[in-house]
Amino acid sequence: MYSLLKPCKTSAAFEAIPRERFSLDLDRCEEILRPVCTIVAHAGVLLIVNDRCEVSIHRDGRLILKTDVQDLAMEQAGRIAGWLDGTDAMRKHCNSRGPEQRPRN
Repeated sequence: MYSLLKPCKTSAAFEAIPRERFSLDLDRCEEILRPVCTIVAHAGVLLIVNDRCEVSIHRDGRLILKTDVQDLAMEQAGRIAGWLDGTDAMRKHCNSRGPEQRPRN
């Protein structure tokens, strides 16, 4: 689900970037994650949970993992992905183009 894990420029954290475009229903994410994570805050535009490290979950699927240990960040991103992938919390976006955006020949 996540293809890129890169260090954040402004803090001791890593950012996980989704492989494909999707959006998350953060209310539904909270319901799914509540039994397995501590819910720290739900600010509407992001959900903050704590499992092995603190994770900010954004509507566009990005994760900010607050740790300076890359292996821990990778493991935590995998855990979050495992809990959410395939659930109704994820809304995949179509990559199709409308008629006005067709390539010219």
